[in-house]
Amino acid sequence: MNKDLRTFLAEARQMGPEYFQSVSRPVDPVYEPCVIQQKLAARDDYPVIRFEKVDGSELPLVTNLFGKYELLGLALGVDPDRPKSEILDRFRERVAKPVPTKEVPRDEAPVKQVVIGKDEIDLGKFPIVKHAVKNSGKYIAIGCLVVKDPETGVLNAGVYRHEIKGRAELACMFNPAHHAGYIYRKYREMNKPMDAVLFIGHHPAAILGTLSKQPFDSDEYEMMGALMGEPLEVVPGETVDIPVPAWAEIAIEGFLDPAKETSDGPFSEYTGFYGPAKDPVGLMQVTGITMRRDAVYHDLDPSHREHNLAGALTFETALYNSVAKLVPSVTGVHLPPSGNCTFTAYIKIKKRVPGEGKSAGMAALAGDPNVKIAIVVDDEIDIYNDSDVLWAISTHVQADRDVTTIPFAMGAHLDPSAYGEVRTDKGPMQTKMIVDATRPATLPFADRIVPPKEAWERIRLEDYLDG
Repeated sequence: MNKDLRTFLAEARQMGPEYFQSVSRPVDPVYEPCVIQQKLAARDDYPVIRFEKVDGSELPLVTNLFGKYELLGLALGVDPDRPKSEILDRFRERVAKPVPTKEVPRDEAPVKQVVIGKDEIDLGKFPIVKHAVKNSGKYIAIGCLVVKDPETGVLNAGVYRHEIKGRAELACMFNPAHHAGYIYRKYREMNKPMDAVLFIGHHPAAILGTLSKQPFDSDEYEMMGALMGEPLEVVPGETVDIPVPAWAEIAIEGFLDPAKETSDGPFSEYTGFYGPAKDPVGLMQVTGITMRRDAVYHDLDPSHREHNLAGALTFETALYNSVAKLVPSVTGVHLPPSGNCTFTAYIKIKKRVPGEGKSAGMAALAGDPNVKIAIVVDDEIDIYNDSDVLWAISTHVQADRDVTTIPFAMGAHLDPSAYGEVRTDKGPMQTKMIVDATRPATLPFADRIVPPKEAWERIRLEDYLDG
């Protein structure tokens, strides 16, 4: 059997309340799961949360699977007690080795335990959440959409926003640059509908595979297997010519006819601001649903830090590779939640020659257009600790020498401060910034005070503190 959502939930539960919390009291799917998640975050608490009872549905709901960096590590088999740097190392190691899928018989696929035909489809029976006040409706926020390239037959999987439009209809909003957007346009040019499967609920390592940025001709199912460390087991769809992950909780099958589109939005985005309405977007006509007998619905609060952390390892890998080409002495890259896991990057290097800090910053900005602030620090700085990075900036940086700005650069169009070719217009451009907080390579600099290594490693607080 494959690893699945349940195996991960069991593992998180065993880690204790810091990693898993359950709510047995019924909750309203309009706002309440998100508010509970946000109230936990306000006290710096980011566990997986399981809601046993959601009004209007018989299914439980889980959220916050990507709430903190340690949960990403747990998904990849990295013990939370290990250094956080090992999480990115494990991710980079696995994505380099795709694993082919394995087809299993129908009776060995839990996702086939319940089959819902076209006449019985009602998306309203799922505990789908309205996440924020100004959102245009209820959204499936962490469903993985799978489509097939009509020319190559290669499968593409990705996570998009899906607004519920009716009992058997949902919107599919692809960014035009998304691979699914390219595939969708191919079907439009061919004047043909596009088969699709939207699966909900799987092991978070599998979901990270759908979020990994791979070449256009890569099969994301193989990347899902790579990150799980085992072949992804699949089974043929009921109404579409697309294989379905056998250990998913829910699989929604259907097609998108490019001649029949819809609109969606506003939507609570990863920036913490509402994104604008989109028109047109794809419209998926649901032709069948298969699911587990006791399915668990997986949700994600799109304006919460878990949205950003879900893709952090993919972005960090891209930045690490970009920096390493120019500055081989790079030893770590981190996109902190405090910087939306997107807009701000921390890079640490073993600086050898003058100018390397600024070069590392330029390479990081080039590694992903969404990054607008690159902060480069020395190797002993803990880039997973905002306080340590701010200390490096405060004590190493003189703004006239160490801060560089690059205006009118291509950036994130959802950044509320982004601008157009006319500075007062809204657009997709940002002013990038490099902060070189490294020490001089050839000049003397003050010594940092560090605890004695032997005592630091020997002393355990539990042996000294009462209670």
